[in-house]
Amino acid sequence: MIGAPIAYRTPLYPWFLAACRSLSGNQSLWTISLVQVALYLGSVWLASKLAYQITRLPFASLATAICLLPGIAATQYNAAVLSETLFVFLLLLHLCTFIQYSQQPTHTQAMLIGVTLALLLLTKPIAMLLWVAHLVLILLYAVRRRKQNHGRKIRFYQSSHMINAACVLLLATAPWVCRNYFMFGRVSLTEFTGRNLWIVTFQDGSGAGLALPDSVSGQKLMKRLSRSTTRIDPTSTWSVSNQLTESGLSDAQTDQLMKQVCVEAIQQEPNQFGKKMLRRIVNYWRCANTDLLMQGVSSGESSPQQNWNHNLNWPQKWLERRCSQSVLCNTVLTIAMFLSLVYLFMNQTTRPQAIWLSLILTYFCVVTGTLEIPDYRYRLIVEPIVAATLGSAWAVLMSKKERVALIAD
Repeated sequence: MIGAPIAYRTPLYPWFLAACRSLSGNQSLWTISLVQVALYLGSVWLASKLAYQITRLPFASLATAICLLPGIAATQYNAAVLSETLFVFLLLLHLCTFIQYSQQPTHTQAMLIGVTLALLLLTKPIAMLLWVAHLVLILLYAVRRRKQNHGRKIRFYQSSHMINAACVLLLATAPWVCRNYFMFGRVSLTEFTGRNLWIVTFQDGSGAGLALPDSVSGQKLMKRLSRSTTRIDPTSTWSVSNQLTESGLSDAQTDQLMKQVCVEAIQQEPNQFGKKMLRRIVNYWRCANTDLLMQGVSSGESSPQQNWNHNLNWPQKWLERRCSQSVLCNTVLTIAMFLSLVYLFMNQTTRPQAIWLSLILTYFCVVTGTLEIPDYRYRLIVEPIVAATLGSAWAVLMSKKERVALIAD
């Protein structure tokens, strides 16, 4: 909890790694990989379950699993020490728990929502505002039930459910929030917004490429950078961050100063930043997965890290034919996802779920496009949700065809 004075990391994935290492000793890398493989398989199962919960059609589960088969690029992350595999599993677990509650609310289900959301936030805080999409689904279900009961008020969702979920969430996240307050004087899960904004504000290309502002904060930052014995590239996020920390700022103070400088630069040229932000949001779905994770002998770039020593030919050839490296394939998939959401919305039974899925996908897209340069690693998070959307639409379409065939017979 207080072993390392960093504010930009949440604790669950490091704790997960520590548990694997303590259980397996020298074989920890194998153990981590095998556990993450199990989590990935669990994610496929949860995505299939989510599609069934949305449609109540058994074929939706199979259709979702089929839609996930081309997603071979995601499998390479199972052998990497990165938090995406754990986060995707916990995200789907949370979504399945929530939709189960929305359809059959109980105190137990409400508490499970709090537990799964807490685990999600302690892995990656990006899920902090998912409750907005959840609230919309609850309201849509409440309106539908009231119409079905001819306007009579019925106590289906209770305020005590929300209180239980909130209490569990606060109890689970409080130790880490208190730790951050004790160490940095900030009540927060992480302090990383400044570093995120730095990339998209000052980097060229997908970033806005803005100039450092001639303000009090900008001058303070440049003064601290000038103390370095080597030249610091102002557009390099971690070079700037590391130098600010070495100059005497805490990890949280470093991020706050970087965020203040970014905000001032954006205020000077909001149109330029806004145009690049919209472009990143669109490219979130279209960006090609051009770079695979490294395998084989360690190179100079990752020499401090441990790499797998086996460079197998058949997985490499398999990955070289992946669809995600094509902008055209990504664009076609995005269009298919959009049409599936429209089709689910047109179907009265799945309309609330379609709006819910649309809000979730839009949320991750907008937040990532605002704070990050588009990359497959960030789109990986929503792949199973996209598959569940496609699988649900496919199942509804097939069920209607079967119904028409039965009527014709």
